[in-house]
Amino acid sequence: MSQVNQDDPDEKPLDPEMEKVRRKMVRLLAVSIGIMFIGLMTVLGAIVYKFTQDDAASGGDQLTAGSPMALPGDAPVEAVATLPQGFEVESVALDGNRVGFFGRAADGSRRLMVYDVSVGRMVSDIVVIAR
Repeated sequence: MSQVNQDDPDEKPLDPEMEKVRRKMVRLLAVSIGIMFIGLMTVLGAIVYKFTQDDAASGGDQLTAGSPMALPGDAPVEAVATLPQGFEVESVALDGNRVGFFGRAADGSRRLMVYDVSVGRMVSDIVVIAR
């Protein structure tokens, strides 16, 4: 029968050359594990950093209604807000990227018209009725 080589508790010590190789291998293993751990922590840190940043800073190119505008420093924003014929502006208010024009229409009704600069059009026409 074939004899299975089992680990003896009385195992002979390695010769000095093999012991040096074993120590080098253990040292290499420890250095490799350390480098992998540092790399893993770096990747996890980058993921956490990305998720904790403000979304407006990363999406400055894409404008949606109600979002703050990212304006270029060297060029002003040019837009034309077309109000209805005969509309008389009584006051103007600015809120972020929205401009509100309050006044009277040609038929005499009081209106609040809101122009959104980011989408480039009137977004609401509100008739104001005082009671």
